[in-house]
Amino acid sequence: MKIQKLILSVVTLSVFLISCSKEEINGVNIQPKESFEQVTVESSVISSPNARVSTATNLKAYIFIEPLSKHTLIKGHLNNVTSSSTRNLLFLGFHGVNRPGWMVNFPNYISMPHWTNGNLPRIIESEIPQTNGGIDNYGNEIRAFNFKTIKIPKNTINSHSWIVVLIPIQAMNNDIQRQRRINVVEKINTTTKSNKIYLTDNVLFGTIINYQGSIIPAGQYRVYSTYPAPHMRLNLNSTNDVYIRGFN
Repeated sequence: MKIQKLILSVVTLSVFLISCSKEEINGVNIQPKESFEQVTVESSVISSPNARVSTATNLKAYIFIEPLSKHTLIKGHLNNVTSSSTRNLLFLGFHGVNRPGWMVNFPNYISMPHWTNGNLPRIIESEIPQTNGGIDNYGNEIRAFNFKTIKIPKNTINSHSWIVVLIPIQAMNNDIQRQRRINVVEKINTTTKSNKIYLTDNVLFGTIINYQGSIIPAGQYRVYSTYPAPHMRLNLNSTNDVYIRGFN
């Protein structure tokens, strides 16, 4: 009799375990470990911060205008956000002191809230064509891997201003091309007052900036400007319209 009861107890326990193994025992999930890990991996890919930006379709140049009249504002902000570990590598804007480690703190420059809160000129976007052909909105020939003409109207910024262009590496034929020249034309109405070609500095564009902020799309960029002289520092004023475009 005792043997029969023991056998019956074992059979009953086995049936209980089999029926519960599909879901839980006493409220504890016993799903296969592999299934749980797979769900976690899929969720992390979907919610990855890098997934929010499609850098493959980011075919734009971002033009920053840094007025000399705003240097104190820029310097103060960058001094405050620079960590103590990199304070000897301060970058305080192009009108400030440029030290060898400028690229370390350059993302702080891009991320200044002043670009979007009205304290500094808004960042201008310009498309970067991937093929030759056609004429842009200002009558200039469209060339592949050269940002299209942008206009800074007279009387919008009254200050000597440094022009800095950031271009994602994907927009330059997967980083094969470089924006080595930039054309700047100044006009009063339809009369051309100045037409200059600036050679961009190879030290600046020789460094890739891995930007993960939100002022411009996150991704890898090269910096196109001029430093030292001849500076791409323009006298933006109340009389001249200024037109800027890539010109390789």
